[in-house]
Amino acid sequence: MSESGGMTRREALRITAVSGVALAFGGGLTWELVRRAGLHRVTESRARLGTLVTITSVHGDEHEARAIVQAGFGEIERLEAVLSRHAPGTAMSMLNRDGRLDDAPAELLEVLARAGAVHELSRGAFDPSVLPILALYERRLELQAGLPTAAELDLALSRVGFDGVETRDRTVRFTRPGMALTLDGIAKGFVVDRAVRAIAARGAERVMVDAGGDIASGGTHVADEPWTIAIEDPHDRQRAVGRVRLAGQAVATSGDYMQAFTQDRRHHHIIDPRTGHSPEHASSVTVVAATAMDADALSTALLVLGPEEGLALVERVPDVEGVIVTKDGRRLASAGMA
Repeated sequence: MSESGGMTRREALRITAVSGVALAFGGGLTWELVRRAGLHRVTESRARLGTLVTITSVHGDEHEARAIVQAGFGEIERLEAVLSRHAPGTAMSMLNRDGRLDDAPAELLEVLARAGAVHELSRGAFDPSVLPILALYERRLELQAGLPTAAELDLALSRVGFDGVETRDRTVRFTRPGMALTLDGIAKGFVVDRAVRAIAARGAERVMVDAGGDIASGGTHVADEPWTIAIEDPHDRQRAVGRVRLAGQAVATSGDYMQAFTQDRRHHHIIDPRTGHSPEHASSVTVVAATAMDADALSTALLVLGPEEGLALVERVPDVEGVIVTKDGRRLASAGMA
């Protein structure tokens, strides 16, 4: 029998990979056995990035596990001060205000470069310059004025197009008036990746960062027992349509239920930048990728593209898998997710 009272270190790691209600059934005895195996799991949640961010760290020393979680939140707050479009004074908000930003931070340039790559890969389905349309819907909703008129949409559409974002050296500028960017569909994943990297660098055996469904994993022993993540059913959020296991990878979900503008979810925060309307065929898309940044951006692109084009895109990209739940409840998965 082991010193942990019958529990090996690998068994203890397996327990730390379980979250939520299932873990609660273990009670104090389960956690005592985990501690005897030389592990401490620390979880903390804070309101950041416009959502609830939860960081979980597993380490042999409890004080270090807590310090690691604090370091993760410190990295998130640092990057939020660069990439948020909502807070005044950030690099992103100043770019939107002035239409030009000199000496852009390296993190913003990296996110913009990847956004451009996904924009090209998705043939325009992913486009951070969609903000004028999104802001139009949000303004009409706030005024309780109904959906935008055709003329309003045409004007907003004339301000959309990622080809109007020019980056030269460390200067970013918009080439036509009225443009504005939202990095909500990619920057959150980037920040999650950076938080995981900061935590793993401090020697966490296992770490998971969950920012409202953008989830990344890492650590020195994450491959020993991957995290198990449920994929939420967009039509019944108390159910799961499947599960994925993360051993250093990331997963992100985009859905029509996350920020709906109308009761029937026909109009929501995911906008097709080519039409000005929300996509009609998919309710949610979940993507597993090497990074949360890619999973974040690709889940948005696939929702816009729809089931057939979306899955075709996934199959073309190495080390990426996806599952799409349609409006009528069908579940379509890429070959590696089936």
